[in-house]
This record gives sequence, structure tokens and C-alpha cells, in this order.
Amino acid sequence: MAKRIITAVIFVPILAALLVLGGYFVFGLTLFLTLVGTYEYVHAVNKKLDQPIHYLLSLILSALLVIVMKFDYQYTVLAFLIAFIVVFMAEVLAKEHSVHRAIATVFGLAYLPLMLGHLQLFDAIPQGLYYLWLVFIIAFVTDTGAYFIGKFFGKTPLIPEISPNKTVAGSVGGTVAAVILTVAYGILMRAKFSFDLPLYAYGILGAAGSIVSQFGDLTASLIKRNTGIKDYGKLLPGHGGVLDRFDSVIFVLPIVYLFAMLTFTLL
Repeated sequence: MAKRIITAVIFVPILAALLVLGGYFVFGLTLFLTLVGTYEYVHAVNKKLDQPIHYLLSLILSALLVIVMKFDYQYTVLAFLIAFIVVFMAEVLAKEHSVHRAIATVFGLAYLPLMLGHLQLFDAIPQGLYYLWLVFIIAFVTDTGAYFIGKFFGKTPLIPEISPNKTVAGSVGGTVAAVILTVAYGILMRAKFSFDLPLYAYGILGAAGSIVSQFGDLTASLIKRNTGIKDYGKLLPGHGGVLDRFDSVIFVLPIVYLFAMLTFTLL
């Protein structure tokens, strides 16, 4: 616990500062997290594959997708389709072929650069930073609320074969906590920053985002469970790797981005 707290005290202000600075600072943060996360994903999945994923190919294609999303989002789907083609061309030309390797590689490209790449897209939305804070409020409050509610009141396991420590009470508690904090954030934004959206919209986003957040956590746990690892990495002492800490954020980012696109015209 001490390591987790120390790491949070050091890295949370750095993360917040980069988000506030925006622009190329957020682009650099996104690229860094994507490349580290991609490396962690490939390292984990390779433990199960007979023919391992090529690190360099995955890293290059991940970087390409993040760069395309930054400079012209409308070409993201096309860039992903080209990456898909490249992956299977490389598989066909390989000395030893494995469709499972190709599929796992493409999944990794959707899981990391496409999902995490949304972190840098809020710059293009009016008052996008105010929306971006919601990603971390929902993800981190859900995680914290689920931990403490589950610790004191959890009895019934949620999905024990994937994550034995998660409980139904913790899941519900995390969602309730996320809804309360998200609505509270909306009240603060309305009172202090003229960021005036309907409070029910915050409630809906808090609930939907929290549920998705937990599925993000469970997805990362599912991969770990099937590959036989405890943590994805050691970049963040007490927390593990990028995928250990940002697993829920990865799933929440597209949801909040969609919410922002649907509501920024109401401001």
C-alpha cells in the first residue's frame, strides 16, 4: 500500500500537468502510454502463443495509429484497415504461419492505440479538458469505491474465475460512488466554470462509464489470467504496468469522448 501511495503522489501531479498543458504534451503522453502498453500486451500474450507476436511490427503500427489519430482523425479507420492488411501480409510471408498470432496482433491494435488514442482527441473539443477529467474521475473513483466497499461488505464473488477478489457489493459500490462523484463534478462545473450540462446526463454517464470501466478492468484481468502473469509490468511501483493502472481508463475514454461529441453543442 505504501508503494501505491508514493507512486500516486509522484505520478498523479505529472499526469494532471500534462493534461492541462494539452497539445503535444498530451500527444507525447498518449504515444508513451500506448507504446509501453503495447509492449506489455505483446509480452503477456506471447507467453501463450506458439508463434510469438513481433514486437517491432506491433510498436510501429501502434505508433502509426496514434499519429494518424492526432493529425487527422477521419483517416483512423483507413489507417487501422491498412494495419490489418499489413499484419496478415506479414503473417503470410512469415516462415512459420499462425492465424492466432495475426488475430492477437490486430486485437492489440484495437485495444491499445485505437482506444487509448482517444486521450489526445479532447483537445479538438471546446472545453475538452473539462470532459477529459471525467474519464479519470469515473475510472479511479469506480476502482477506489469498489475496493473499499468490497473489502468491508463484499461476500459474493463477482466473476471469481477471472478476478477472485472482486465482489458484487464492490461492483455496485463502485458504480454508486462514480455516479455521486460525477454528478458532484457537474454541480461544481456549473457553479464555478459555467460548464452547464444537465445533471441527469452526468448521472447516466457516471453509471455507464463505471460499468464499462469495470469491464475494462476485467478484460485486462482475463488476459492476465489466461497468460499466467500477475502484473503486466513494473513501471509504476505498487501498481504494476501501464495496463494494470490504465486498464479501466482505456475502456472509459471512448465513452466519455462520445458523450463529449453529443453534448458540447449544449454548452
